[in-house]
Amino acid sequence: MDTLFDLIIVGLGSHGSNCFSHFSGKMKVLGIEQYISPHTKGSHNGETRIVREMGYSGEYVDIARRSLELWKQLQDSTSEQVYVNSGGILFGDQSDNQFRNQIQQHNPNLQQLKSQEVESKFPIKTSQDQQFFYDKSAGFVRPELAISIFINQGRAKGGQVINNCRYINHIYKGDEIHVYTDLGVFKSKKLILSLGMGLKRLQNTYPLDINIYKQQVVFFKTDNKNFDKLPVFISENNSLEIYGFPRINGEVKIGLHHFGPSLEHPDLYDQTKNEQGSANLIRQFLIKYMPELKDAIVSRVETCVYTSTKDHNFTIDFDPRSKNTIILSACSGHGFKFCIVMGEILEEMFNTGVQKYKSFQLNRFQKPKF
Repeated sequence: MDTLFDLIIVGLGSHGSNCFSHFSGKMKVLGIEQYISPHTKGSHNGETRIVREMGYSGEYVDIARRSLELWKQLQDSTSEQVYVNSGGILFGDQSDNQFRNQIQQHNPNLQQLKSQEVESKFPIKTSQDQQFFYDKSAGFVRPELAISIFINQGRAKGGQVINNCRYINHIYKGDEIHVYTDLGVFKSKKLILSLGMGLKRLQNTYPLDINIYKQQVVFFKTDNKNFDKLPVFISENNSLEIYGFPRINGEVKIGLHHFGPSLEHPDLYDQTKNEQGSANLIRQFLIKYMPELKDAIVSRVETCVYTSTKDHNFTIDFDPRSKNTIILSACSGHGFKFCIVMGEILEEMFNTGVQKYKSFQLNRFQKPKF
């Protein structure tokens, strides 16, 4: 293809699809996707993702707030239910460092609840060692639907998509960027690399320090309508984070955060192998905190991956060789809620040539040279 694009986006998953929607119509955009997005071979499958402000601090606070605004705007613009404001509960033992850090963050929506309030409103059993906080602004989104909406919006504004196309590398030739794939070479003035776990292949090119973790979530089948009023929840106990969602279509989805085994290479990702440890730990959690669900049948197990940095922050930064290329990935297991604001963030970066988020810089793991 001899066409010179203004922007090529490699990877149309969570963040890439939003950028495709955001930039299409403003410039000539090509989206390149290894599969057909949305799909089940990355980090965005599983039907629901939590959106929240609770627990975030520092540079995340403003973008978490802006993300919630944009999810509400997206819901108002579509007849499909992509965002649900269910409210959210954060609970844990105050002796747990992670929990203590989260509740100390300033969030005007965070309200501490007494045990009797929790048990009267929700199917959650309390204990004396636990503290409970409610965030009325929290909820969940449907990731596969959101990605489909973003891609359809981009196409409607003139963006082009090539599916089943695998990125190999890119080189700079004058003012052009040549993107090499298994389907040929594509040329552009600007480039966004939103590769998900594919970034692992580039660790020899960039100062990346990332790991891939296989994550499994468990769906419990129940006819108990009490779980319809369950808010999204996050439990922090003994450095183990368990999260979940209200009952949807007769199932309650619960997962363990940053628990699964690591993968040395993206090609080793096996979705078919179940990790029994996750289901067993979740069952123990249910016995203690949600006994009405403790005997529920596991209806299915879904698998996705986390592409994580060692500090669990994102990687959003310019290619050290050119400010016409941005690396956008390594979402560390908590990135989907922010995908809706990525187009805005990257547009500002391209326009100003400045990456203002120190927590997301590419070189933060480099050792100083003396």
